[in-house]
Amino acid sequence: MSDYKVLAEVGQTLINLLWEAIQADADLVALINSPNLISLESPAEHQENSDTALLSVYLYRITEDPYMKNRLPVEGTGGRIRKPPMALDLYYLITPLLKAPRDQQIVLGKVMQVLYDRPTLEGPELAGTLADSGDIVRVIFNAVPLQEVSWVWQALETPYRLSVSYAVRVTMLDSTEEQFQKRVLENTNKYGQRKDPIPDPATEPVGAGT
Repeated sequence: MSDYKVLAEVGQTLINLLWEAIQADADLVALINSPNLISLESPAEHQENSDTALLSVYLYRITEDPYMKNRLPVEGTGGRIRKPPMALDLYYLITPLLKAPRDQQIVLGKVMQVLYDRPTLEGPELAGTLADSGDIVRVIFNAVPLQEVSWVWQALETPYRLSVSYAVRVTMLDSTEEQFQKRVLENTNKYGQRKDPIPDPATEPVGAGT
C-alpha cells in the first residue's frame, strides 16, 4: 500500500539509485562526493553553480495514467471496498549543475547508463513505504520534443542547460475512502419480457380474440 508520501519516496529512490552508482565510480565520486549534492530542487534554484547541489532531479510534471483508470475496486477493511489506487506518471528533469561542460556530460552519461540498466525498481530498491508496498516502479527515457523542453525552461525562468527527462510509472497512490459493499438480494432479468402474459391455447375459449 502506497500512501501520500509516494511522490517524495520516488524522488528519494532516484537519489539513492544514482548515488549508489556514483560512489562506486572513482571518476564520478571525485565530481560529486556526497548524496547531499543530489537535489530534488529545480535547476533554477542553483543558477550560480554553487557547491550546494551538483545534480538536480526535479519533478516538473504529474499526470494520471489514463489506461489504469477503469480498474475494479479493491478490498478494504471490515468488509468494505476502496477505490482502486491512483496510477501516476511522474516526469523528472535531470540536470547536471557542474561548471565544466565536460563534467556535465560525464555525469549525465552516467545517469543515463544507470537508468537504462535499472528500468524496473521494486522491493528494497525503493525508499520508505514503497519498499513494502509490492509496487513496481518503471523508469522510462522521455524523448521530449524541443518545443516542450523550451516551455519547461521558460517556466523556470532560467537559461537552458544540458538535461534529460524521464517518466516514472506507474506509481500507486492509495485512496483512503472506503464504503460497505451492498449485497445483491435479487437478480431480475427483464430482457425480452412482455407486459401482458402470453395466452395459453389450451385454456383460452374458442373464438376469443376474434
